[in-house]
Amino acid sequence: MKIYISADIEGIWGVVSRSQTMSDGKDYFRARKLMTQEVNWVIEEALKAGATKVVVNDSHGPMDNILIEELNPKAELISGSPKPLSMMEGIDETFDGVLLVGYHPRAGTSPGIFDHTYYGKVISNVWINGKPMGESGINAGVAGYFNVPVIFVSGDDQVTVQVKEEIGEIETVAVKETISRYAARNLSREEVRAKYAESLERAFKNIDKYPSIKYKEIITIDIEFNQAIMADVCMQVPGVLRKDPKTVTVISKDYIEAHKLFRALINLAAAVL
Repeated sequence: MKIYISADIEGIWGVVSRSQTMSDGKDYFRARKLMTQEVNWVIEEALKAGATKVVVNDSHGPMDNILIEELNPKAELISGSPKPLSMMEGIDETFDGVLLVGYHPRAGTSPGIFDHTYYGKVISNVWINGKPMGESGINAGVAGYFNVPVIFVSGDDQVTVQVKEEIGEIETVAVKETISRYAARNLSREEVRAKYAESLERAFKNIDKYPSIKYKEIITIDIEFNQAIMADVCMQVPGVLRKDPKTVTVISKDYIEAHKLFRALINLAAAVL
């Protein structure tokens, strides 16, 4: 069994403030340690279930947060940025399952810990074929392109509800209960560890029963930006359509092509910040 882990930081147990998620924050190093610890919990359960290879992709910000010297030595780590597939770099058809660890709710969720979608200063909303999507659902589409199912997601109590809508009936663990964007009631460490063990045991045991997210026909991605000027600059890209003053549309028959264009438009829109 070959397992792929995409790890973000906002949904990690104990992470609640901007001082923990930004590289210049006073508590950033503590958050990196918490992130590495939680990823290790997942790796431990994967190995216990019989995984012969575990690949971890660091997926937050500059994507160099996980402390490799403290990571389980049996796991491989993909770190740094930019990466062609971003939060899903390294995924391919040889994997049996994907786990999204430390994820957060999509932009506009209230309350929701650090709610955003890819780039909070740029994006207000994202829809795929008319369905609201956060990073969990967007990345599940990348995994599905390679016929690999997302079998597990962890984060706050909002994202664990949203993934049921975006992906389907998969295993989840809520490590904290949201109070506001920057406040949460963190479960006890003992309870979180127990939840991980129970949920992951089911996920690995039933790994062949989870469906891959496949887009077989035309894929339409609508991106609503925070400012109209962001949509303006995206209209310089051939093939991009204008839906309204702040929203552009990407249409493709290939999900990876659509995903790469989506990310390119985010970068272009960010240039006018």
